[in-house]
Amino acid sequence: MSDRLRRFGFLPASALFAISAQAQQPPAMLPKIEVTAEAVDAYRADAAVSTTKTDTPLRDIPQSVSVITRQEIDDLNMQNIGDAMAYVPGVTMGQGEGNRETPIIRGTSSTGDFFLDGMRDDVQYYRDLYNIERVEVLRGPNGSVFGRGGVAGLINRVTKEAGWEPSNQLTAQFGSNSNLRGELDAGIALADEFALRLNAVYEDSGSYRDDVTLKRYGVNPTVSWRAEDATRATFGVEYFRDERVADRGVSSYQGRPLDVDPSTFFGDPLRSPADTTVKQANLLVEHRFSDTFVLQNRTRYADYDKFYQNVFPGATSSAGTIVSISAYNSATQRTNFFNQTDLKLAATMGSFAHKLLMGVELGRQETDNFRTTGYFDSIAPGTTTVNVPVSNRHCKDRGRLCAGRGLDHAAIHRHRGTALRQLPGRHGQQPQRPVVPLR
Repeated sequence: MSDRLRRFGFLPASALFAISAQAQQPPAMLPKIEVTAEAVDAYRADAAVSTTKTDTPLRDIPQSVSVITRQEIDDLNMQNIGDAMAYVPGVTMGQGEGNRETPIIRGTSSTGDFFLDGMRDDVQYYRDLYNIERVEVLRGPNGSVFGRGGVAGLINRVTKEAGWEPSNQLTAQFGSNSNLRGELDAGIALADEFALRLNAVYEDSGSYRDDVTLKRYGVNPTVSWRAEDATRATFGVEYFRDERVADRGVSSYQGRPLDVDPSTFFGDPLRSPADTTVKQANLLVEHRFSDTFVLQNRTRYADYDKFYQNVFPGATSSAGTIVSISAYNSATQRTNFFNQTDLKLAATMGSFAHKLLMGVELGRQETDNFRTTGYFDSIAPGTTTVNVPVSNRHCKDRGRLCAGRGLDHAAIHRHRGTALRQLPGRHGQQPQRPVVPLR
């Protein structure tokens, strides 16, 4: 062995003694620190009464149920269904063509499995959470309680109601892209028998995308009455309006979005409105015969008026230099009337506790829906698609991706509100030129 190996291969006896002595020393004991705090259950819900129709604890429900409480909505500044679903496992949100919410529940896309206080709210639009106490998400089949619908699950919003606890909250929000939003929640007890509550919202915002805007406002007053502790009734009405530009996003190329300025609007924002008006009234009457026997009746009437129009991008050429532009619009008018009666009974048989639910729902829906194609007549009569150079994305006309005179003079038939009844086949009136429904 060389001198170098011998020099590094052995430790002096004094070093070995120091290591042995250090290993025999007891560890230092730090002072004990105790931290106590009250458990915060504001994010936890033990039951989902509106979704399951009973107060059965969620741990005893053989189905997956998630509840987003009002405290969580406030703390995370959730304003719409998309914000709430970001924290729900098994649910993601699709684009919805820029005019509606499209949840994907356990891989199944749906735009109709929405409920409000356990009653159907199935028109395609963007909902707000300004008057919502909590959001309940049920995953899996639900026909035994909710009737027809998708097999993947549903989203149920539970509204705020007038109560005998005061509520006074005013929220103002300012942000980038001209964001402006305000919410009001004011409630008061007028007497032992009556209580009032008012929820309202107003929002006027822009976007990082050129010419994309959002304006929405709503008001929801409710009044509650009770006779001692056995009977109570709650009545509320809501007017909600949502006006926005439908933003369909950016076309893809070779599996990725086109390499353009994120602010570029593909299509025509001035001809891509999405407007929704919702008017509804709700009545809840409940009587408790005893602590274990409850009769509940709920009535809901809702009137929806929805119109949206898209001038939107499609496929990109193989070279990534040309993108196709098409257009269409769709109008929907729907009225819903539903009445639900539920009888709830809790009983004990031997060592087993049972909760029985019996109910009936009566409903009527009337819908007018019409969808038409947009025509680019300045290109050629009957043209429904134009090809636009991607290099033309920085159009001087308010930043739109345009196709010269072809897109700027697109002839798109718009039908809004009562104009639905002036389409072909309705009262014999014809529009300015024939329209072709998309199939």
